[in-house]
Amino acid sequence: MAEKIEKWYPGEGKLTTGWAIIYVILVLGFISACARLFLGLGATTNLSDAYPWGLWVSFDILAGVALAGGGFTMAAAIYIFNLKKFEPLLRPAKLSAFLGYMMFVVGLFFDLGQPWRIWHPLVMWNPHSVLFEVSWCVMLYTTVLSLDLFIIGLERYGKQSWIKFFRDIYLVLVVAGIMLSTLHQSSLGALFLLLPEKMSDLWASQAIGPLFLTSAVIGGMSVVTLESLISARVYKRKQELGILSDLGKGLGLVLLVYFAMKVTDLYARGATVWVWDKAHFFFFVELFGTVALPALLLSFKEVRQSAKGLYWAAGLAAFGVVLNRFNVSLTSYGGYRQFSYFPSFIEIILTASLVALGIVIFDLGMKYLPIYKSELTGGGG
Repeated sequence: MAEKIEKWYPGEGKLTTGWAIIYVILVLGFISACARLFLGLGATTNLSDAYPWGLWVSFDILAGVALAGGGFTMAAAIYIFNLKKFEPLLRPAKLSAFLGYMMFVVGLFFDLGQPWRIWHPLVMWNPHSVLFEVSWCVMLYTTVLSLDLFIIGLERYGKQSWIKFFRDIYLVLVVAGIMLSTLHQSSLGALFLLLPEKMSDLWASQAIGPLFLTSAVIGGMSVVTLESLISARVYKRKQELGILSDLGKGLGLVLLVYFAMKVTDLYARGATVWVWDKAHFFFFVELFGTVALPALLLSFKEVRQSAKGLYWAAGLAAFGVVLNRFNVSLTSYGGYRQFSYFPSFIEIILTASLVALGIVIFDLGMKYLPIYKSELTGGGG
C-alpha cells in the first residue's frame, strides 16, 4: 500500500499542501478545458476581434517555446562547441524542453477556433506561410524530443539492442533538433512583421527574428539553471555549482550580446526610446531590469558561485524572456487598439493547469527515468 501511495504522492508518501494545490488546479483545468471545447472561445475567453491573441499565445505558446530553448542550446554547446562539461545538464534540459513544447501544442489546440483542424498543416501545405513553417518545425522538433525521451526510457528498462540502433542515428537527431529549433524560434518573431505598422516601434523591428532566437537561448539557459538548482533541493541531489557557475558566465555573455543587439537595433531604426508611457515602462523593465541587471549580476564571481545569486540572476533573465513575449504580442499593440484585454478565469486556469501538469510530468520523469548519468541502467549518454 505504501508503494502505491508513493507513486501518487511525491515526497514522504503523503499528500503535501503543494501537491494538493497542483491537483486542485489540474481538476479545475480539466473542467475549464471541457467548457472551452463545448462552449467555444467567445463564451469562455475575453478574446475579441481587437485581441484575437491573448494569454494562451503570449505565455503558453511564445513564452513556453522560448523557455524550452534549453534543449537545443545545451545540445549545441555539447555536440557542436564540444563543451562536454555541460553533459550532466543535457537530459534534464531535454525533459523540460519536451514539456515546453507540449505546452505549446496544447495551448495552441485550445486557442484555435476549430481545434479539431490542428492536423491540417500535415496535408494542406502553404509554403509561403510563416505559420506553416513554424507548425512543421514544432511538430518535427517535438518528435525529436519524444525520441530523445524514448531512448532514455529504453535505458531505464535495459533494451540494449534498441538503444544501440538509436545511438547509431543519434547525431542525426541532434543536428535535426538544433536546426529545427533555430528555424522556428526566429520565425515566431518574424510572424509579427506581417503587420509592423500596428506595433510600437520599440519592438517592430526587422531584426525581431534574431532577437527572438537569442532570447530563446537566454530563456533556455536560465531554465536549465533554475531547474538544476530546484531539482537538487527537491530530490536531495548535490548541487552542481561548478557547472552552473560556468553556465552562468555564458548566460551573462549572451545577455550582454542581446542587450547590444537591442540597443543597436533601436539606434539604427531611430526608435523613440526616452518617453514615459505604459509601453515604454514595460520596455524599460524588460531591457534594464531583466537583461542589463542579470548580466551585471553574473559578471560577479561571487554571484555565479552561489546558489542564491544564480537563483536571482537566472530568475530575472527567465522572467525577462516571458515579459518580452508579452510585450511583443500584447503591449506593443496597445497604442493601436482602442480596447483593453484581461484574460478570463478559464484562460488563467487552463494556463495554470498546463504549468501544473508540466510539474507532475517532470516529477515522474525525474523519478522513473535515468535523467542523470549516475542513474543509467545501460546505454550511453
